[in-house]
Amino acid sequence: MAGESSAKRYCLIGAGACGLPIIKNFKERGIPFDCFESEADIGGIWNPESPHRVYEAINLNTSKGLTRYTDFQIPAEYPQFMSRRQAVDYLHSYARHFNLFDDITFNTTVEKVEKAGDKWRVKVSGKKQPRLYDGLVVTSGHHWDPKTPDYPGKFTGEILHSIDVKDRDQLRGKRVLIVGAGNTGCDLAAEAVFLSDTVLHSMRRSYFFLPKFIFGRPLDRMLDLTQRWPVPRKFLRWLYGLGFFVLVGTHKKLGLPEPDHKILESHPSSAAAWLVQLAQGRIAVKPDIKKLDGKKVIFTDGTEAEVDLIIHATGFHATFPFMDKAYFVESDGSSPMFLNAFHRELDNLFAGGLVQPADGSFWQLADYQGQLIASFIVAQELDPKKAAWFHNLKANARPAVDHGVTYVDSERHKLEVQHYRYRTYIKKLLNKFGPLAVAKYPGHSAQTAAGRQRSGQGGDALENKLRPQAH
Repeated sequence: MAGESSAKRYCLIGAGACGLPIIKNFKERGIPFDCFESEADIGGIWNPESPHRVYEAINLNTSKGLTRYTDFQIPAEYPQFMSRRQAVDYLHSYARHFNLFDDITFNTTVEKVEKAGDKWRVKVSGKKQPRLYDGLVVTSGHHWDPKTPDYPGKFTGEILHSIDVKDRDQLRGKRVLIVGAGNTGCDLAAEAVFLSDTVLHSMRRSYFFLPKFIFGRPLDRMLDLTQRWPVPRKFLRWLYGLGFFVLVGTHKKLGLPEPDHKILESHPSSAAAWLVQLAQGRIAVKPDIKKLDGKKVIFTDGTEAEVDLIIHATGFHATFPFMDKAYFVESDGSSPMFLNAFHRELDNLFAGGLVQPADGSFWQLADYQGQLIASFIVAQELDPKKAAWFHNLKANARPAVDHGVTYVDSERHKLEVQHYRYRTYIKKLLNKFGPLAVAKYPGHSAQTAAGRQRSGQGGDALENKLRPQAH
């Protein structure tokens, strides 16, 4: 049983897009671990066989440069915004390149995790006895437990959450109402106009709907560039507002109400296709829903419409069904953890990907998190003084890793970070770790062989099963 030997061993939960770089960093540094993945393949919500998989026609809303892992390029022939298939192929290529498949125990669900003194007791499916681990890293994702609003009345049509929309046939020939104007809601509305009879889009408030490109470059890369400018943040926000006016125009000319917040005070919606369909009259914007009556939807402005399908693109709860979620999130949805990744008191509890970047991908940020987590673990073994410095830092520091604005008070923004400021702060901490940021864990051994024995799957068999695209 893990934990019986003198060498410390860690439990990693999840092999999705945020789990993979942490697995890779642990393996690279020689930190002993077991990784459990409930599905038969890597990728999390990007795994096309997962019950929580994303919509088949979806594209990433973050560009290649702010999505890729730090040491593995996305193929040059890929577009700036990858499709689901390309995202899956990239994840497979990454896992093959660093030989990660043999280090993952597939088809194994973590059922329960409990604190056991200074260790963690982990119960996994298929095993009667729990295992003891010296540390725990949770990367089970926070985009799979749907959050849905509750309205008065009864709807006799079909109601889905966006996570339940898997293919185009679910939209075909129906009168569709999308609820929620985040990236997913806008993408689904823009897609539905080619498949559905009518498309209505309900939103509680108006937002700043941004194009994907500016001056021929991805907008998120341009925003990332401006974050480096040595100018006041108030000036940057003014500049962004001016850019929106020039590139998109006023909300009045778009036929939309004015937002009740300033730009960047809410997570921006990357909605180039949505804006085109709105301008062509194929999407009708509605306010919030007041009540339901059969197939009739009554809105807060008194208007009503008959629809067949309501899709709630209203976000997700951060859920950890195998352990007390208070370790990771507060009752309001925010995280009590340092950088949303390090428990402030316990030195052996970590989370990966528990962030919502405003203008970049959490895939890349999870890689930086993995580097910092691994550096702290190695420091605990090799340099107690450096480990004590970081312990005190994570217990007390509240770094400014957001846009420097007060976000709209909603659960959607409780995990919000600014991509450039977040990763830059982690880079500074890695620099302070010095040689420990690349040092090997003492007594490290071949993780691959151990992983192959645990998973019971040979590399060749798994490669044949996955059939990923070669690069």
